[in-house]
Amino acid sequence: MFTSRIYITFGFFGLLFLLQEIIFNQIHFLIGGFSIYLAVAMTWIAMESRNGALISGFIAGLFLDLSPSIDSPFGQWTLVLTVMAYLVSVNGEGLGNLVSRPLTLSFIVGAAVTATLIAYLIASAILGEQKGSFLPALQQLCGNFIWTLILAPLYIPLTSKFHQFTLSSRDV
Repeated sequence: MFTSRIYITFGFFGLLFLLQEIIFNQIHFLIGGFSIYLAVAMTWIAMESRNGALISGFIAGLFLDLSPSIDSPFGQWTLVLTVMAYLVSVNGEGLGNLVSRPLTLSFIVGAAVTATLIAYLIASAILGEQKGSFLPALQQLCGNFIWTLILAPLYIPLTSKFHQFTLSSRDV
């Protein structure tokens, strides 16, 4: 990933973070919540190379660590998203070009967002944080997975177009 793409990625995730905090945190979804930030971040990461995915995961996690609505130690989201970005990029390389297969990409993004939330809950438990009981957490995870799949036809094409726009001739 070139330096110019790092700045573009930083700005993109910054605007996406503002959209999440200002609009999507105010909407109460049925069954569980929905994070447009995690869904688009995982879509972006799935389209990146391994190095670009690691950098994007780090940047995305850094923004979540700065969120005033999340009570967690600083660096926890950065660690979780960097590890998940690595896992998604390694597994995504084995599947080939995911942009040409949107249904596969939708399920990979849904699974990645759910796995990211599970990894966050595990990291929280290791750090001794109280995140509530099992059933409400399971309901949130299932609801987030369902909403990620339902809204995938809206955010995946937009993210794909913007990702293609940011690529230089050397990246293609």
